[in-house]
Order: sequence, then structure tokens, then C-alpha cells
Amino acid sequence: MDATEYRPDNRLLRLREVTERTGLSRATIYRHINKGTFPKPRKLSSGTIRWHSGIIENWINTAGTSGT
Repeated sequence: MDATEYRPDNRLLRLREVTERTGLSRATIYRHINKGTFPKPRKLSSGTIRWHSGIIENWINTAGTSGT
């Protein structure tokens, strides 16, 4: 793969983008994180968290079969 090739699975998503992609509210996402049924975000700094887009897409694709 060329270094300049775009790979959507490498994007880091903000909470707003995660809520848009999943259709879940912020509160629901954090409730699922606390239950261990949603991917934990990556902390980049004291006030910045992000999710890897590939992990979120995988969660979306498998959520229907995992009972979440």
C-alpha cells in the first residue's frame, strides 16, 4: 500500500461522529462502555478522546449478533 493511500479504518473519530455512525446517544455509548459492550475510546490528552473508525465499524457490523 502506498503511504499516501487513504485508509478509512485509520481515522480517529470524535464522539459526535461515533454518535452519528451508531445512532446511539452519548449517554448510551458511555453506559455501554461501562458495561463492557462498546469499545473504549483512546485518550489522546486530558480533554481529548477518540475512537478508531475501523473498531467502530466492526462494532456496528457485529452489534446485531452480540445482543447489544
